[in-house]
Amino acid sequence: MVVQSDEAQLELEKVLARSFYQTGVALQNNEESLGDSLLKLNDVLNRVIALDKFRFVKACFGLSCSELKLIALVFIQEIEPDCLTPYLGLTWYEHGPYLSLDKLLLLSNPSSQKRTMLNSGIYHKHAFKWGLFQSQEQLGLTQSVRLLPELLSFLQAKEVLFSESCVASYPYNTSVDCAFSWFKGQQSLIDNNRFCVIDDDDINFIRWYVEQLANAQSALVSCMPFDMPSEVAKTTIIKSLSALLLASGGKKVFVILPKWVSRYLVVDSEQFELLKTQRNLYFFFSNEAQVSALSNICAFTPKAPTIDALAQIWLELSNRHAPSTEDRNNARQVAIRYPVPIYKMSDIAFEALEQPSSQFWQVLKSACLKEQQKGPEGLATLTESRFKLKDMVLSEGVNQQLHELVSRINYQSELKSRLPRFTEGCKALFWGRPGTGKSMAAEAIAGELQLPIYVVNLANIASKWIGETEKHLAKLFDEAERYNAVLMFDEADAVFAKRSEVESSHDKNANMGVSYLLQRMERYSGLLLLSTNLKANLDEAFLRRFHSVVEFTLPDPSQRLSIWKRVIGSNASEELLTGIEGLAKRFELSAAQIINITETALLQSLMLNQTSIKRENIAKALLRELSKQHEGFMAQHEIKAWLEGN
Repeated sequence: MVVQSDEAQLELEKVLARSFYQTGVALQNNEESLGDSLLKLNDVLNRVIALDKFRFVKACFGLSCSELKLIALVFIQEIEPDCLTPYLGLTWYEHGPYLSLDKLLLLSNPSSQKRTMLNSGIYHKHAFKWGLFQSQEQLGLTQSVRLLPELLSFLQAKEVLFSESCVASYPYNTSVDCAFSWFKGQQSLIDNNRFCVIDDDDINFIRWYVEQLANAQSALVSCMPFDMPSEVAKTTIIKSLSALLLASGGKKVFVILPKWVSRYLVVDSEQFELLKTQRNLYFFFSNEAQVSALSNICAFTPKAPTIDALAQIWLELSNRHAPSTEDRNNARQVAIRYPVPIYKMSDIAFEALEQPSSQFWQVLKSACLKEQQKGPEGLATLTESRFKLKDMVLSEGVNQQLHELVSRINYQSELKSRLPRFTEGCKALFWGRPGTGKSMAAEAIAGELQLPIYVVNLANIASKWIGETEKHLAKLFDEAERYNAVLMFDEADAVFAKRSEVESSHDKNANMGVSYLLQRMERYSGLLLLSTNLKANLDEAFLRRFHSVVEFTLPDPSQRLSIWKRVIGSNASEELLTGIEGLAKRFELSAAQIINITETALLQSLMLNQTSIKRENIAKALLRELSKQHEGFMAQHEIKAWLEGN
């Protein structure tokens, strides 16, 4: 390889431009020295293609010297267009603005070599297969020729600038992610395979996985868009890969290919064979790619990390040089409770490390919970847990049942290790009148567990996606399991009522949806809650599937008094406080009703510029609340008696 300074290379290119120009003059004047001019031109071409940048292009694409000289001539006419001036009056310039391929072949090669190239099929040469030449129309011998833009920028400035038509990202490298340490033993699967299918549905995981593989082998990475661009020609893919090779600087490039690219490779086996000749490109497909028709494809499934492995990764990310038993317990708890994608673990840990060391695990748990709060769009509503069980006024029996549900999740790994037939997951049914605390209890349990909660209205699913219920339920459960979410199915009786006789296609679809939902419920490994106002409407066989059935009743007088005091807080006047006990005894209200009454009474007091809630405010709000259930008229006497202190 001839290594020369930039100034020397520039001077040699000027010599080539002059020789190109002088050959044109000799042609224009029909000079006898034309043969000498052609020989001199070829001598300069041989010197130019010996430059390091041309040698690099030759090695990249497996080109012959004849192809390389042709590239050099096309290059010089693009950067020094004045050298074409003598050719303007010749028939050689009939298809401008540059010389045709036929004439460039004649100038860059002796006639015998030109004939050999044409006889062997000029378009089967690698320079043409890799799309290094292009034309405004279909490339032909009589068409003017230009270089691939990325090749032109490389030869001109040794810097590859990707054109808008390039569908590959510029090759890049990433830093080492310690979370990838779990997969290091699996790297040997691809060492001898340049075409791989990674069996995983999460394209972000595939990208991260390939990036880390590339890092381990000092390779670069490039991706093609996963949404197919409009009007992509087969040649666009090859030209984009050519740009990658030029930009890689001779390094390996791990290319992540989406589903739509694989279709092009299956159809055009010639392109696939071309890729096999290039040893610096490694291709990775997702499991959606249609690659069954391609040979020598290595398909493998990355082995999912165990809980112990995830706990160890969290410990490493915590930067604890001498982790304590408490650190190890916290790491294991995070690994079990928050199955965040492994490729996000380092970013989440970095966020927690920005806080004081003593707060690391608590901040980490909050960050993991935030990451998991991404409910399936259109299927469930993500509800932020605002409560814990201590915020509720519950009977002793209900309180114990709810704490048992929390403990079943917290001690799930211990139960599994001690009971060989233990089934992961926990299912509970909450039933009772509206406003008795079923939804709040679900939130409180999620708050205790520090897990996201997805609230699903089964009536909406059943009515919105008739005939497609299974598909949408599958998506819902897959997403919930991925994030270890608490699933709360509201209005369960809309779907799980006693089976009806099949009288229509709608009934058939509904029963099929119920059967599928039951199957997924049985397999759900997290906490699954269902609520209903009417337990009697549910199928008895369905009820036997629950670990716990919790009845939420209206609070008794002592419970109502506690609820009134909690809700009103410091907003009550002295005369109202003296009447709270009588209010709790006289009116059988749910917790939700007490909250509504208090909010309405406080609003009224603010509108009247009062500093606190008075009895009159509560009385008006109470009458309005009871009127919703047509009980207002009957309650007027009781409300009046309470106002008067009787």
